[in-house]
Amino acid sequence: WDVDPELLLTLTGPTGSDQTMAKPIAFRKTGTTIVGCLADNGQTVVIAADTRATDGTTVADARCEKVHRVADNVWCCGAGTSGDIDALVRQCRYTFLLRGAVSDSIGTCSKGGRVSAQPGNGEDVPEQLKAWLPKVRVAAVVRMLRDVLYDSGGRIGANLVLGGYDAHESQAVLVAVHPHGSVDSVPFTALGSGGLAAMSVLESRHRPNLSVEEAIQICKDAVGAGITNDMGSGSQIDLCVISPTGVRYERAVVEEESLPISHGERASDELLRLRNAAAESEEEVVLDGVCGFG
Repeated sequence: WDVDPELLLTLTGPTGSDQTMAKPIAFRKTGTTIVGCLADNGQTVVIAADTRATDGTTVADARCEKVHRVADNVWCCGAGTSGDIDALVRQCRYTFLLRGAVSDSIGTCSKGGRVSAQPGNGEDVPEQLKAWLPKVRVAAVVRMLRDVLYDSGGRIGANLVLGGYDAHESQAVLVAVHPHGSVDSVPFTALGSGGLAAMSVLESRHRPNLSVEEAIQICKDAVGAGITNDMGSGSQIDLCVISPTGVRYERAVVEEESLPISHGERASDELLRLRNAAAESEEEVVLDGVCGFG
C-alpha cells in the first residue's frame, strides 16, 4: 500500500517511539437515581429524582434540576450526561411548542392546564414552569425521543423516565427511554447508577392498586435507597405528580440530610487543633498514636 509518510508519522508518532498519538477515551463516573410509578388504577403517574450532579468525583451541583417539563402534560427525569439531556429535552419541548403554536393559529390546539409548583428551600419558581406549553400526545413525544436517540447511535448519553397523562387514551403513561432509542412501557421503573437499589424498593412494594399518596412515598423511599447506596446520587429529592386534573411539581420534597459528627471525628478535630497550636507556639506537644493520630 502507498501510505503518506507524514500521515503515518502523525498516526504512530516519531520513528522509534513506542507511544502513539491516539489516547484511550477516559470515561467519567456519573451518578443519578430516577424513578417512576403508576398509581390510582393507571390514572396518575409519579416521577422523582435526586438533585446531585457530579463531574467525576466532584459534586458539581447539589441542586440540579433533573425533572424536566417537556409539554404541559408530559414530564421526564433524566440520567446520564446533563448537557445531552438538556439539549434533548429543549429540542423536544420547542418542537411541540412550535406545533402547538401552529395548531393554535387555526384553533385546533389543546390549551395548557394548571401546574402547581412548590419550589422549596426558598427557591424561585423554575423558568420551565413560567412558559406556556400545549397538551400533546404522550406517544408523539416518545416517538420523537426514540427517533432522535436511535439516529444518534448511542452518542447521546440520555436515560429518561418519562411520564404523562394522555387525554385521548384517558390514562397515565410511564415510559423508560434508553440511549440507543429502545423504549419500555412499564408500571414502574428506575434508572441511573442508583437504579438497582431503587428498583429493589419498587419491586418489593409496588402493587396495581396503589393510591397516589402510597406511590409518592414509594418513589421517595426508592430515590432515598439510591442515594444511600450510590455515591453519585445525593442531595435532595424532587417529585412530580401528573394526573387528569393537572400537574404538581415539588422541589426538595425530601431535603438534604446533614450527618451528625461522630465521636471519632471530634477526636480527630481535637488532635488537629493541638497539632496546629503546637506549631504556632513552637512547643513540643506529645500526641498519642502514629504521627499524632491515635
